Amino acid sequence: MKRRNLLSSLSVLTALSLFGAGSAYAADIYPSKPLLTIVPFSAGGGNDILLRIMGKYAEKHLGQTLTIDNKPGAGGQIGWTLLSKAKPDGYTIGAASLPSMIMIKELRKNVPFSMDDFTFIAAVQSDPIVWVVNEDSPYTTAADFIKAAKIKTLNVAGDGPQSNVQLQHLIAEKDLGIKTNFVPFNGSGKALTALMGKKVDLCASTLSAAQKQLGNGLKILVVFADQSAASAPTAKEAFGKDIAPAGAAIRGICAPKGLSPEVLTKLENGIKGICEDPDFIAETKKLKLDIGFKNAQETQRIVSQTSKLVSENKNLF
Repeated sequence: MKRRNLLSSLSVLTALSLFGAGSAYAADIYPSKPLLTIVPFSAGGGNDILLRIMGKYAEKHLGQTLTIDNKPGAGGQIGWTLLSKAKPDGYTIGAASLPSMIMIKELRKNVPFSMDDFTFIAAVQSDPIVWVVNEDSPYTTAADFIKAAKIKTLNVAGDGPQSNVQLQHLIAEKDLGIKTNFVPFNGSGKALTALMGKKVDLCASTLSAAQKQLGNGLKILVVFADQSAASAPTAKEAFGKDIAPAGAAIRGICAPKGLSPEVLTKLENGIKGICEDPDFIAETKKLKLDIGFKNAQETQRIVSQTSKLVSENKNLF
C-alpha cells in the first residue's frame, strides 16, 4: 500500500514537473506562429505603410511574419476596440498611433476602450505637423501668415475633423492669438490637393505627406517639432516661442493589456532589431520616414505626456 502511494505521488510530481517544463518551453519558443497585426485604418495610410515595411523584416528579427489585418472605421475606434479585447498572448498586436487613439477616448462618448487597456511595446516613427503654402503664396514666412490672419479670416485645409492635425493647428491658433477657418478633409493628401488648387490659403499637414508634394510647387513654412526639417524652421525659430508639438503622429506597436514580461521583452527586442536593420533604415529613408525606436518604458512616458496635452486642449474643438 505504501509502495502504491509512493508511486502515485511520484507520478503526480513527474506530471507537475513536465507541465512546468512544458510551460517554460512554450515561453522559450515564442513566437511559434505569425502575429496577427491589426491596423485600424485603410491600406495605404501612414500606419499601414509603416507596419507593412516592418513586416518585411519581422521574420528575421522576431522569428515570425506579421499578418496585417486592416480594420478601418470611426477614425480607428473599431480596430483599437478589437485589439483591446484580444487575448494578451502576444499573437495579436496592432498599430499604435498617438495622439489619435487618445483623442478618440477624450472627445467621444461611450468609447469601449481606454488607454489602460493596452500595453505599449515600442514607438517607431515620429511625423510632426507642418504649415504648407504654395510657392507663389503672398505668405513667404510663417510670421507673414500670422500677420495676415490677425487682419482677415484665412482658410486652412487639414485632415479632420478632430484629428491630430487639427489639434496641432488649434493649439497654434491659441498660442499665437489668431483664428482661422479650418476646412477638414479626409486625409492630409486631399488637403494638400486643395492647397495646390488654391482653394485655401494654407494647409496643416503631416511632414511625411507634405514632403511628397514639395516638387509640386509647395513649401513648408514651419515645423511644429523640436528640430527643423525640410529646410523649414521650428515654431520657436519662426515665432520666438515654443508651441507644444501635441499633434505629431507617433506611430508604433501596442498589444492588449496583460502581456507576460517574457513576451513583452521578445517583442520589444524584435522591434528594436527591425528599426536598427540597415535595409529597413535605407527603405524608410527613401520614403522620408523619421524612424527612432523608443522602448516600452519610453513609449508609455510619451503616452502619459500626450494624454495630458490632449486633456488640457480638448476644449479647443
